[in-house]
Amino acid sequence: MNDRAACGIRRLCSRVLASACCLAAFAGAAGPVLAQSDAGLARTPTVTRLVTAFSDLESRLDTAARTHDAEALARLLAPDFEVRSAVRPGVPVTRAQFVEQMAANASPAALIEQMAVHDLGVAAIVSFEMRYGADAAPLFVVDVWGRAGNEWQLQVRYAGLGGIRAAHPGAPAPDAANTLPKKY
Repeated sequence: MNDRAACGIRRLCSRVLASACCLAAFAGAAGPVLAQSDAGLARTPTVTRLVTAFSDLESRLDTAARTHDAEALARLLAPDFEVRSAVRPGVPVTRAQFVEQMAANASPAALIEQMAVHDLGVAAIVSFEMRYGADAAPLFVVDVWGRAGNEWQLQVRYAGLGGIRAAHPGAPAPDAANTLPKKY
C-alpha cells in the first residue's frame, strides 16, 4: 500500500470515528429529554455554599442576641453596626440599642427562608425573609456583611414588613397551600 492510500484510509477512519462520537453524543443528550414527563422537571432549590455559610452566620447572630452572648456579638457585629427600618428609615437603631432590644424581647429562634447572597468580595449582601415564630408576620431583611480579616461582620441591617401584604396592603393573603383566591 502506498503512502497516499494509507493517508486516505486514516482520513476515512478519522471521519467515521468522529461521526460515531457525534452520534453517541446526540443519542446520550436525547435520552433525558425523551424521558421527561409532560409535567416538566420538578424545581428543587439548590442551596449554595454562600447561602449555607451565611445561614450559619445569621443563626449564630440570632442565638448570640437571644442568649445575651456579648463575646459572640462582638465578633459578629461591626463596631458601627446599625439597623435601618422601613417604618423609620431616618432613625437608625444603633448597635447598643439593637443588643438591648434583643435582650429585652424573649422571642423564639428566628426562622429564615428564601435567602439570596451576593458576594462582592469585601462585602456580601444577604437578603431573606425572617419570622420569629411560625405564625409571626414576615420581615424582609437585607444584611450587609463586611470582611474583618478572615471573618465576616454585620455592618448594617435593613428591615421591613415582608410578604404580599407589605407590597400591596389591600391584597388578599395566600392560604396554607400558597394559593390566592380567584376573582372572576
